[in-house]
Amino acid sequence: MKKVFLLPLLFCLAFSLSACKKQSPYNRTSDKQDYEYILRTHVFAACQNLGKPYALYSLAKLNQRPAKDDSHYKITFVNGPCKGKTVWTTEVITKTAPVGKEDIPRGTLLLRNYDNPKTPYDKEHLDRWHIGVVTNNTRVSNNIIDLEFPRDAHDFFPAREGVFLHNARYIISPEVKDVRTFL
Repeated sequence: MKKVFLLPLLFCLAFSLSACKKQSPYNRTSDKQDYEYILRTHVFAACQNLGKPYALYSLAKLNQRPAKDDSHYKITFVNGPCKGKTVWTTEVITKTAPVGKEDIPRGTLLLRNYDNPKTPYDKEHLDRWHIGVVTNNTRVSNNIIDLEFPRDAHDFFPAREGVFLHNARYIISPEVKDVRTFL
């Protein structure tokens, strides 16, 4: 008698499990969520021009955090000019956050996408990033922030560029300061 009920029960269980493997029509992921997931699960590490204010950052996988006596991270680059390289470095940005239309004070340091694509959340252009200083926030209503990119500690007339807000990120950890020294 138990076998009679066990066979239909197993059939129903197998059918329900196979139905669960199909994609749900209520999958609500979007390009923004995918983009943020990529940036949240990786770190930004200096790939070229290490130690310079105009260092080039790329996405990297964090392999090992620093030890108590050593401040170096072990990372593997996942894109950019150093793709596939595994290195020990101290120039790592571990946490960033997206920039919104809120008031961003002048002098704030932001990480910006070098390609500055017009389309938001473009996953194709995530390989090169630079640190810039906010100089003007009057065009925030147009989704643009003005940044300048100093080349050294004595550069008082650096390159300036307007960057779309979706291509800029706050640097949360570690804290980064402007390299220029003002009188």
